[in-house]
Amino acid sequence: MNRIERLLAELAPDGVAYMEIGDVAVKGDTIRWNDVGDREFRYVDLSSIDGLTHRLLDGEPITAATAPSRAQQLVRAGDVIFATTRPTQLRWALIPPDVQDLVVSTGFCVIRSDRSKILPGFLGHLLGTQRFRNYVERFQVQGNYPSIPDSRVRAFKLPVPPLEVQREIVGILDKFTELEAELEAELEARRRQFTFYRDQLLSFERERERESDGLA
Repeated sequence: MNRIERLLAELAPDGVAYMEIGDVAVKGDTIRWNDVGDREFRYVDLSSIDGLTHRLLDGEPITAATAPSRAQQLVRAGDVIFATTRPTQLRWALIPPDVQDLVVSTGFCVIRSDRSKILPGFLGHLLGTQRFRNYVERFQVQGNYPSIPDSRVRAFKLPVPPLEVQREIVGILDKFTELEAELEAELEARRRQFTFYRDQLLSFERERERESDGLA
């Protein structure tokens, strides 16, 4: 019996309850641009999430004067954002603790965990599961840009084990995510190396030059 199984046997002997996201989290805040003056924010749109690590990429600096119409949701550390456009790509991110003055597109569902029930990292990882993907495929609205309503995202039922179990699982999955990112970076470097040597080995420009110079 591993540690997680021992914790479950001790803390949830009757099994793990399933609850809707809406029962364990609340919505984020809407920004009031008329009230912020010249204050600068960072804007995160659908392209601002690394699909592998689920980390935020650099956002665009905006003010009330330059904010696009979709810049409406003010988020804070610990919020989980999920892209509701092309949702089967499972683009989600956990807002890190050092982030301030961050505004996200209305193309995200912003979920603020009730931390007495569910940890933000645990919630985020659940949004990356095949079970959630199957749910999204079932309820997404088809079109040129498939999407899923926030209300459908919040209606998804997820397992809510005790917080200590959640903490243990998040620690394991975070380590695997870091390892996967390192392996992907190494693989990409190998791809570039292969491409370089393939092009060099299969290029006979030098031979053609020698022939044209009558040296071959």
